[in-house]
Amino acid sequence: MTPLRVRVWRGGAQGAFREYEVPRNESQTVLDVVTHIQRALDPSLAYRYACRVGMCGSCAMTVNGAPRWTCRTHVDKVAKNDRLEVAPLKNLPVIRDLVTDMREFFDKWARAKGQFKGAATRSRPRACARSRATRAATAATRT
Repeated sequence: MTPLRVRVWRGGAQGAFREYEVPRNESQTVLDVVTHIQRALDPSLAYRYACRVGMCGSCAMTVNGAPRWTCRTHVDKVAKNDRLEVAPLKNLPVIRDLVTDMREFFDKWARAKGQFKGAATRSRPRACARSRATRAATAATRT
């Protein structure tokens, strides 16, 4: 495979892009590319990630101009002519390299009381999870 030419934002708000050459791999994500750069080419590169399975959003970056979760974004889907551009999210202040200050986001999330409140419990399953027999019995009582 042809190596990938990757432009990565370095520095703070007044930084600049730096280009790296990264080997292509099958099923490679953008997070894999950034991790390769940090581990093999430039250990000073700062970026964030946590779960690697597309749940937490901490790996979000701007990839070729669009905000994306880099752990879920496959290089094959976004690379153009074996080139990729990775930058910090545009709507948050840059701390360093690909790391943004997420305080404002989490403050808004807390004010909005962002949380999951499931209605189903072991003693009270979801209505759509009822058995056929239960649905049939309920329908029979309505007629």
